[in-house]
Amino acid sequence: MAGVRKREWGGLEEEVMRRLHEQEQPISARELQQGFSEPVPAYTTLMTTLTRLEGKGRIQRIEESPRKISFSALRSSEEEASETMTSALEHAADRRAALLAFAGNLADDDVTVLMDAFGSSTPRG
Repeated sequence: MAGVRKREWGGLEEEVMRRLHEQEQPISARELQQGFSEPVPAYTTLMTTLTRLEGKGRIQRIEESPRKISFSALRSSEEEASETMTSALEHAADRRAALLAFAGNLADDDVTVLMDAFGSSTPRG
């Protein structure tokens, strides 16, 4: 049915990024499209999404020839997650409150990882 949205806003971009992060080598839009299960995005929709991601600085377009173009992620998924968290902090009205709210949502294993990264095995009061 035309006009019915099948993904959340931004869902296709995130799906494309996930798939690009899984690739060890750059991949063409056609190869990327073949990896989708239903709903499979139209080739033109996929190209539009790739162009937007390139404009946002998240991927690079590699043109080997006018008809052979491939794409790859510019940063790892971990680097992108870090950038997202940093950006969220920069936009928070109260950075301390945002950090405390974030920390309060972390799993115990995540807290342990952070504590180890800061060189402390016990939480600070």
